[in-house]
Order: sequence, then C-alpha cells, then structure tokens
Amino acid sequence: MPAKSEWMRSDAFKALKYYSPASRLDWQVIAKLYEFDPAVIDDPEGTVAITTLFDVFEHVARELGSDAIMFDIFNKMDVGAFSVFDYLFICAPTLRDACKAWKRFMPMRTNAYELQYHEDQLTGTLEWPIMEGRGIWYQSMYARIGWAARRFEIVLETDHPPLDIELATPEPKDPSEFLERYGGKIRFNRLRNSISVPAYLLSKPLPQNEDNLYAIIQKSAFRELGLFQNRNSPLSRIANEIAETLKSGTCNLAQVAQNLGMSQRSVQRVLEQQGTTFRKLTEDIRKTAAERYLQSTDLPFKEIAFLLGFSELSTFSRAVKTWYGVPPRKIREGGTRQIG
Repeated sequence: MPAKSEWMRSDAFKALKYYSPASRLDWQVIAKLYEFDPAVIDDPEGTVAITTLFDVFEHVARELGSDAIMFDIFNKMDVGAFSVFDYLFICAPTLRDACKAWKRFMPMRTNAYELQYHEDQLTGTLEWPIMEGRGIWYQSMYARIGWAARRFEIVLETDHPPLDIELATPEPKDPSEFLERYGGKIRFNRLRNSISVPAYLLSKPLPQNEDNLYAIIQKSAFRELGLFQNRNSPLSRIANEIAETLKSGTCNLAQVAQNLGMSQRSVQRVLEQQGTTFRKLTEDIRKTAAERYLQSTDLPFKEIAFLLGFSELSTFSRAVKTWYGVPPRKIREGGTRQIG
C-alpha cells in the first residue's frame, strides 16, 4: 500500500538515539539504509514516513539483540522527550482530561492514525489502531505502550498502576523489566492495542496540574496542531476505515465512503492520486491482516475469515493460498514470514 504521504514525528528517532542503548549505533548508516535525512532526527518539526519509522524501530531492536527492549527504553524516558504532548497529559486537571487531550492533539504527532479514547462503567481506554498494510509495527507499538504506561505511573504516583494492557502482537521471546513488572496486566495476541484504567480514577485530580500553566501548554499545543494538521493524509483515513469496516462483514466502496462522510467518487479520486484502487487497497489490507491473525492469534479460521469480510471459510482459504501459496494452517505453523 502506498504510504509515503503517511508521516510520524521524527523526534521518536531522537528519543531512541539519545535516551537509550541505541546511542551506540551508527545513525548515519541507519539513515542511509532506510533512506531518510539524518538531519531530521534533530529537527523539532521533522517528520518521516511511518513505514520508515516502523522499519527503523525493528532494525534497532535487532541490533540491540532483544525483541522486548523497546518497552524498557521508552518506559524509562524522561518527561519532555516529546515536548508539549507529554505535558498535555502530565499537567492535565484530571486523568480523563489527560486521555482526552492525547486523543484531541494526536494529529500533531502523526497523520497515519487517530488515537481513540472511550469510557464505559468500568474503564477508560486509550486505543491505538492496528496498522494493517504498513509492514511490521510491533517494536514501535511496544515503545508507545512503554512510554504511555510511564505517564500513567507518574500521574498516579506509583510504579504499579492498575492498568490493563492489550496488544495485537505475539508475546516477545526476550525478558524485559517492564514485562516482569506488569506481569498479568499485559496480554498479547489480542484484537486491539490499548491501555485501560479503572473508571474510578478518571476524575482523580493530577498532582502537577496548575490552571495557568496548563493554559500555556494548551496554547503551545494548538500552535503545533495548526502546524502539522495541514499535512493530512486522506489515504490513511480510507485505509484505516477499510480495516475497521471489514470486521463488520460488509466492506464495499459505498459503505466506506458513507462512514467517512465522503462521496464514492471522492474516495476513488484520493486512491487514484495515490496510485491504487479501492479493490487493491482492500486486498492488501486483507492479505496482511490474514497473516497477522494467523501467526499472532489463536483465533479459529472461521472467525478470522469473518473479521476479514469473507462469508465462507472456503473463500478465505482460497484467498490465503492465492496470496501466499500455502493454506492457512501452514501459515499458522510458521510457513511464511511475519509482516505485521
């Protein structure tokens, strides 16, 4: 899937380079290997293609010899590593306000996805979408979870907050201080990437809130939001909506356009400009999602078929064999590479 127009702030590279064991790596070589300008690392307004960011995080984890190290690196990261976005959470009036601020201001961080926040009677939940069709994103997600969990730890003033963490990834093979500390509070091979906190904590006043200071933080945040919100990516909205609509069992151009509040022709025009079509994009998303479900979950094949919009298991099995040359069972047994 074309993703060059999908960006993420490059300060994630700066945080990785200067605040972790990754500082010993040759970042000039990494930049050349993944074709980005190394100057962007220290540019406070710099961005990189989201696929590049994902690839670099996977590369650094391999170089450091641990598939769980991103949890620890980013959980230990100082407040302020991501400037105003950190302080929107830390200095908010309540935990609910903190979560809503992250959702509202996420467009200053990336145009590739929206961070979701929702509540029920029991919990408040932040949810990151599953990035189908953009390559392997696991290490980047581990970094986000480690970093976000630390912000909850700070505002709740404990290293063991009552968080429930779900990840749509396999469980890492290597040890991690973060994983050991959270133990049964973190579950892998799930259908979402999320952090939930008990509802009774959502109205809790946060210790670092001060009204005048928070007004200044919000003013700065709105300035950044205005700067980056113009760099939008209609393709990302369409791709993410297709991935969600597939789960309903009915995914077609008319339905996706309606969900997005766009005309069918507008959706087609965006896709044409990006060198793809609705059919091809849907197929790409189905293909990568199929491999992730088969390799990273224990879901029955029939349920996976439904989540990908196939009405019959036999149709799903034929599609998988066309994509990968082997039936679903072989992929579950490790018969193809893992692409996320």
